[in-house]
Amino acid sequence: MSEPMNDTSSEGQVSQVIEVDSNLDDNDSAYDGSVGNASDIGSVASNVFNYIYENGRRYHSYREGEYLLPNDDLEQDRLDLSHHIYRLLLGGALHLAPLENPLRILDIGTGTGIWAIDMADEYPGAEIIGNDLSPIQPAWVPPNCVFEIDDFEREWEYSRPFDFIHGRELEGFVRDYDRLFAQALQHLRPNGWLEMASFQVQSYSDDGTHRKAEYLERMNDALYAASRAFGKDMASISSWKARMRKAGFQNVREETYKLPLSPWPKDPRLKEVGHYHQINMLYALGAYTYALLTRALGWKKEEIEALLIGVRKELKDPNIHVYSKAWFVYGQKPGNGPGTVPFTS
Repeated sequence: MSEPMNDTSSEGQVSQVIEVDSNLDDNDSAYDGSVGNASDIGSVASNVFNYIYENGRRYHSYREGEYLLPNDDLEQDRLDLSHHIYRLLLGGALHLAPLENPLRILDIGTGTGIWAIDMADEYPGAEIIGNDLSPIQPAWVPPNCVFEIDDFEREWEYSRPFDFIHGRELEGFVRDYDRLFAQALQHLRPNGWLEMASFQVQSYSDDGTHRKAEYLERMNDALYAASRAFGKDMASISSWKARMRKAGFQNVREETYKLPLSPWPKDPRLKEVGHYHQINMLYALGAYTYALLTRALGWKKEEIEALLIGVRKELKDPNIHVYSKAWFVYGQKPGNGPGTVPFTS
């Protein structure tokens, strides 16, 4: 397993400048002009029972409107690609929380279930439960992994506590983080861990070239405004650490990783991440904007596409050295005896 690419202090401040590959040209782009062709990522089998169609995409119908990203095959493939990017960032690891022989693990908003399935393989003695609004998880899974159709923002009905609760890519899809973190604390064993991870909807650069990405910035601003109007803010990630502490967690840690939006870095590992994340971004554009901007801000699909044309051009421009950040925030339920990590934050 390779080392994780953490580039931050304990307070999440990026410190190391990424060196730009001066030999990069358009041929280095992972984009081949075929956005919309799911074969670029791979075909993922799914069991979809409930869905509606809108703007050419398929969405869940259970608790309709609570999650504004599609659940079709194209989006499932993108979610699996995101999982691969997370593992690259963490050097192959599935989590940062220091787990010791967990027996029960809950993955809220599990999506395709790929993280839960990998965790079931890594911890064969643990029971893994994944829940989601869409029944898109595969039928053939490890014997210690099960999936449920549920809304994690409602009251949890689990009768036995968990050693680890995990949530990924939930930024912009939670109405009340204080309630979520309090409920997670209630359903953890003493010394159990909660970990939240997400790609941030914000653009950075070390050389100021993010200012050239005007369409990308406009899209981010529109997503912020729409998500606030929708009631599930896409700019809440920096508050997670304080909110976990407020809920009663201790040993709360926050780590961020630079996430290039295209293969512009010189460093081979970051270049590889940039290749995959460029594809991820190009497939995510419609997924994140169609339902959210039309429903919350009243945009027409033609307006959205006019904006996305510019964003796609910027993502392919080798002279724009933009990155986002992947955030990981994890904390421990207080407890005594073995498994308690000395309080450090």
